[in-house]
Amino acid sequence: MTKISDSNQTASGVSNRNLSTSSNSIENQCSVFPIGEIIQVTGNNKVSFSPTKFIAFLQHKGIRKVKVGIEFELVLVCDYVVSVITTSEVKDLVLRSIRSLGDDTITDYVLNKTKLFSMKYLDAVETVSLKMHRDTPKASYFYFRNGVVKVTADGIEEAIPYIDFKRLIWKEHILDREYNPAIDIADSSPVFENFLTKLSNHEEDRFLRICTVIGFCLYDYKTSATARAVVINDERISSSPDGGSGKSLIVDALSKIRKTVYYDGKNFDPTAVFAWQKINESIRLVCIDDAKRGFNFEGLFSIITSGFRNIHKKKKDEVELSVEDSPTIIITTNNILKGGSGSFSRRQHQIEVAQYFNKNHTPLDEYGNPFFSGWDMQEWQKFDVFMLTCVQMFLKHGVTECNETNAQQKQLIRNTNQSFAEWMEDNLELMTAPLGVGTVEMRDRYLNETNQKNITLSERKFTDYLKAYCEIYPCRYEALKGRPRGFRLITTEE
Repeated sequence: MTKISDSNQTASGVSNRNLSTSSNSIENQCSVFPIGEIIQVTGNNKVSFSPTKFIAFLQHKGIRKVKVGIEFELVLVCDYVVSVITTSEVKDLVLRSIRSLGDDTITDYVLNKTKLFSMKYLDAVETVSLKMHRDTPKASYFYFRNGVVKVTADGIEEAIPYIDFKRLIWKEHILDREYNPAIDIADSSPVFENFLTKLSNHEEDRFLRICTVIGFCLYDYKTSATARAVVINDERISSSPDGGSGKSLIVDALSKIRKTVYYDGKNFDPTAVFAWQKINESIRLVCIDDAKRGFNFEGLFSIITSGFRNIHKKKKDEVELSVEDSPTIIITTNNILKGGSGSFSRRQHQIEVAQYFNKNHTPLDEYGNPFFSGWDMQEWQKFDVFMLTCVQMFLKHGVTECNETNAQQKQLIRNTNQSFAEWMEDNLELMTAPLGVGTVEMRDRYLNETNQKNITLSERKFTDYLKAYCEIYPCRYEALKGRPRGFRLITTEE
């Protein structure tokens, strides 16, 4: 197997044409090889075909195969740009070259030889191991139509043409727009930047937090020590949240820079056999959108720190991605994810957004044009500069800190649940009575008042909830002797 890596990325036959103007045509991206040497009409009007030269022709076009699990896929490597291609696309490439000869006899011969375009036949092309370019510990790279843009803590460099960059890049990672370093967002801020200032309630520390988390998401380098999921939720706690605050637009913005796949959080089960089948090596971000209350974040622990070790795909072999090659998980939710221990906090970066926008006042109402589809070229260029500036901020400062709103109540929700946290606000005075209250009595009262009569909650679990409350708020739990068992909460505020 030939290894195409950072130091040896051009296999034989891969052309060196500059890709500053990309084309969707496979053949147009590659240099011409004389097809007439492969298929010829002899003197007695018979067709002479050379299998060896045919495979050489395909390899000259840049076609190789790569191993995925125990199976193989065809790829096109051209000007250091790699794309997965199908057998039908290979057939189109060959037929375009054949038809240029203007000989119907040769064209008919190829059309009748369907086996030429079966995977069993094309399996003869060279197998390569592709080392795709990724970010490094000190730099992040972004792929535009006019070249590769390097971002470091010191600044953003001008685009490098692909032919000069000489690193293997997925074609689907190249953005279909040019990067313009001359754009000055200090004089005219992007719409998206203004949008984020509103989501941060015009508070500088919250704005910087959002920007550096965006930078973290776009930075395509991580290890088991630095890997985190990103959780985006509302600052306001509600038992019946409306949504529409703008959380999903943050992810949509990220998807305009890095390849992203989406999952419906209301119906998504990460433990299902084929839950992650949409994920492959080219995916950079995974969004679990609008995760439901009670979402099992703990179930993602091993994926976050060790990577997607077992990706099951229907009718395909299992795929494994190391943490370095795995995408970053982003979760948007209207709820507080359960889990308040260090194991949870160490595996996530959190953003909370202010309720400036809602179903009655949307970003379209505010700005007059839909995000992304309603932007002109200049707005896109300002957006790109701003997003890459967020990456620079992250590389320079890391993810910055800011105080969480309603921090005590949110921590209680993580350690217990939202219904208990809300119920405690209404019943605290009753539980601080000098004579105390019965544990079973209060447990049943909690279940009845929160419409959970059918839920099984032991005395011990309910007591653990009460003690969790006392660890966060200025209270002390005191167990009362006697039967039935009881307790009281003693406030410790001076």
